[in-house]
Amino acid sequence: MKALLAALLLLGASPALADAASDFRAGRWAEAIADGRREATTTSLVLAGRAQLVIAGYQVRDKAQALAMVDRADQDFDAALAKAPNDLDAQMQKAIAIGFRAKLTKGIGLAKETKRRFEAIRARRPADPLVWAALGGWHGGAIATVGGFVARTVVGARLEEVDNCFGRALQLAPEDPAFRSLYAMTLLDLDADNAARAAAVLKGVG
Repeated sequence: MKALLAALLLLGASPALADAASDFRAGRWAEAIADGRREATTTSLVLAGRAQLVIAGYQVRDKAQALAMVDRADQDFDAALAKAPNDLDAQMQKAIAIGFRAKLTKGIGLAKETKRRFEAIRARRPADPLVWAALGGWHGGAIATVGGFVARTVVGARLEEVDNCFGRALQLAPEDPAFRSLYAMTLLDLDADNAARAAAVLKGVG
């Protein structure tokens, strides 16, 4: 689940001209953070936060350090939303950050808030494959973390929604291998015996 949340941060187009965007596309995470804050636009602040969450997801092993980075990323997303409260990209990344914190702390309330935010964004942007994939990952991650019964009864996660949400994401972006990879990752998180299904999902990716 932690890797899946981090992978979501890598998806989505970024503007071509800003220094923070160039740094982010090149994987220069520290530079993307510094440039994003220096530029201080809505988009650049979102990229600064995304870069910190990528580091937390892929490069940090200490939970306290990861949580500190999530907190700093959250501050960047809040700064972006202060400039543009209705910016859906900023709202999406803030929801992912909350989901990250929920995973690290096993916070039930945070997990519910993450779902609520994803669903609110989906209502406003129903043709965005990223939010569908995020919801599919949320349902799968909750089940993989605490088990199907607890996930269903406590936070409202449902196994059938994994396939429903990722299926919709693939309908909307059939040529994008990233969503197939996220789907396969979620299937394997749920059950190692899903290897054949994951391989089928990944067929043709490359």
